Amino acid sequence: MAAKRIAVLGFSLESNRFAPPCGEADFRERSFLVGEEICLDARAEHPAHDLSLTGFYADMDAACGGAAGWQAVPIRFIASMPAGPVEEAFFKDFLENCRRDLAAAQPVDGVYICEHGGAIATHTHDPDGDMFTMVREVVGPAVPIVATLDLHCNISDEMEEAVDLMIGYRTNPHVDLYERGVEAAGALREMMAGLRPKSYRVRLPLVAPSVTQLTADGYPYGDLIKRGQAMIDEEIMNVSAVTGFAFADTPKNGLTVVVTARHDVARAKQVAIELAESAWRDRERYRPRMISVEEAAAKACAVGADASAPALLFADPADNPGGGGRGNTTYILAAFHAAGVTGCALSPFFDAPLVARAMAAGEGAVIEAAFNTGETQELSLPFTAEARVRGLFDGSFIGTQGMAAGKSMNTGPTAVLEVGGVTVVVVSQRQQALSSDYFSVFGIDPTAMRSLVVKSRGHFRAGFSHLFDPARIHEVDVLGLTSPVLARFDWRYLPRPVFPLDEDATWSPPM
Repeated sequence: MAAKRIAVLGFSLESNRFAPPCGEADFRERSFLVGEEICLDARAEHPAHDLSLTGFYADMDAACGGAAGWQAVPIRFIASMPAGPVEEAFFKDFLENCRRDLAAAQPVDGVYICEHGGAIATHTHDPDGDMFTMVREVVGPAVPIVATLDLHCNISDEMEEAVDLMIGYRTNPHVDLYERGVEAAGALREMMAGLRPKSYRVRLPLVAPSVTQLTADGYPYGDLIKRGQAMIDEEIMNVSAVTGFAFADTPKNGLTVVVTARHDVARAKQVAIELAESAWRDRERYRPRMISVEEAAAKACAVGADASAPALLFADPADNPGGGGRGNTTYILAAFHAAGVTGCALSPFFDAPLVARAMAAGEGAVIEAAFNTGETQELSLPFTAEARVRGLFDGSFIGTQGMAAGKSMNTGPTAVLEVGGVTVVVVSQRQQALSSDYFSVFGIDPTAMRSLVVKSRGHFRAGFSHLFDPARIHEVDVLGLTSPVLARFDWRYLPRPVFPLDEDATWSPPM
């Protein structure tokens, strides 16, 4: 029997409507793979790109007796750090290139789409739907298509109609990408053998603030995921409960449950409604709890002065590069500096011009560190202070913890500056602190610090859990493009009423 030919492609972007648009340069900085480049990275010892691809390839290789047992047909895969809407011209060009390459590769026996699902474009609310629809148009109605999606995806009718199975992540922080790729491979083999699954989708008027979406014990979303996975059996092949991404500000926002059955759509509907009802009953638990920047500074001062006190970790979820934040607001840095905090380190702060000035001055130099001289986003305020250039780095490393574990990482040229009692890791490539590597590889021992500050919403937790128990982690309430305080934003397209923005939001299950 001839080896199955499986097309592999994807477009991965989480869009924040309040952030600056992104284009080709943003994708080329992170992931821009064409053809065999996809296979090479997916099978690399330390992949630099999406681990869902790695899991998919590994499982297909294992099930088919090696790479020769199936024929990967790699098309294109691109990914950007979360940013604003993707530019129309660039996206349309990418889509057309995918269409051309996929058409030229026909026939195929199946398709795997590695997608985020939370994108918007400058011309449409639903570029992911356009992507899925294009694939279906090219391969026709009979070829099975499986897509993996971030749990922050916003699912449209077009997305659901175009593919046979959507598989959402189950963990937040997202440490199960590899496993979801494995699941996609197994499901696609079932479908290539003749299975035609049936799915049912329910969307709730519930847009959960980011810091409430963790899947750890004690969080409502974690409880929801566990309930959903307990419903999987011989008939129910996948339960994906996705929170969506509020800052995309689209008509398809809202916590969504998608249940896929092997044969019985009525059973899928029953399970989906039951799970959605449980999420709605839990809605009061989706309220953020944070501390003020003044309280954070006081806590940092206290632990800095008391070596016997347990060290603390402060997160800046409002300026999360993993959600489209610029990674360069100065509210916490300025407050800690003014309060005289000592024994503190902050990472990463995105400011390429400042890195260049530190590089020019050289290691050991004392400079007037002017933060955000090249930034135009109004919440990224300037801040200036004397700083010593403690270290200079090229930014390349292999991650060891959390979502960075085993991956090739790169922050671009990086400078470590001592700004009073706060040591700041300044990077040239915008990204969030996924792990303690974002301190240790730049010469900062995180265990020797009295407090740490991370630019991250929640993914940092998987990479710092070996150092901090949850009681010593505090989310700080400051301004930013990804603030969990949703009332601070001027929503244009978000369906209203929606909880918790609107206390009067109601919902009844579909009949």
